[in-house]
Formats: sequence, structure tokens, C-alpha cells
Amino acid sequence: MKKAVIFTVLIGLLSLAFMPGLAKSSELIFQFTNPSFGGNPLNGSFLLQQAQAQNKFREKTPETSLLEQLNPMYQAQFLSKILEDAYENGGTNIQPGEYIIGGLIINVTKEPGKLTLLVTDPATGQRTTYQVPIP
Repeated sequence: MKKAVIFTVLIGLLSLAFMPGLAKSSELIFQFTNPSFGGNPLNGSFLLQQAQAQNKFREKTPETSLLEQLNPMYQAQFLSKILEDAYENGGTNIQPGEYIIGGLIINVTKEPGKLTLLVTDPATGQRTTYQVPIP
């Protein structure tokens, strides 16, 4: 009987020793592991990548040769050079007259106080006027 009491006391002491004093817990927060279902803004790049991978639409762009690409670049560069000279030097380096550059016709006229460049595209009929004040 003495052994039974000692055994019971020993089990009671061991159970008290392993029993926690206070149980601590926090609120459970659910988060999706698949970013397609979550509301996290950091998943935006992933979702955009997924949408682009699924997009089967491809824009049709006409194939242009290197020579066809060079002509507009040449015209833009030449026109830029003319306008730069007009602004920097007050139009002193530009002679009035008509110039044909690629498919563009440029009419240069000098009037008191301003230099006028009329750029015409004969293919489309579009006209653009640049007026540069000169001293």
C-alpha cells in the first residue's frame, strides 16, 4: 500500500511539473499559398506574367526593310538640323527657297523678325509650319 501511495504522489508531482502555467495563443490568419487567389499587391507582377503567357493575341506589324526605316529617320534628322540652325544662329545659315528632302518639300521664307519653314508631305497632303523668331 505504501508503494501505491508513493506511486500516486510521484505521478501527481510529474503531472504538475509538465503542466504549463498559462496557455498562450494568437489569432489564426489564413493566407493563400497560391498567388492567383490572394489579395496581396506584391503578387501583381506574377499575375501580369500569367496573363501575358495566356494571351494568344499578337499584334500584326508590317515588315519594313531597313531602307524603308532609314528614310523617315533621315528626314527627321535633317529637319531637326535645320530647326537647330534656325534657333541657334537666328536663321543666318539658312537660305530662303524650296528644298526637297526625301519625300518632303520644305519652303523656307524669311520675314522681318521671323523665319518660316513650311514642311509639306506631297503623298498625304499634310502641312506643318514652323515659325522661328529671329532678331
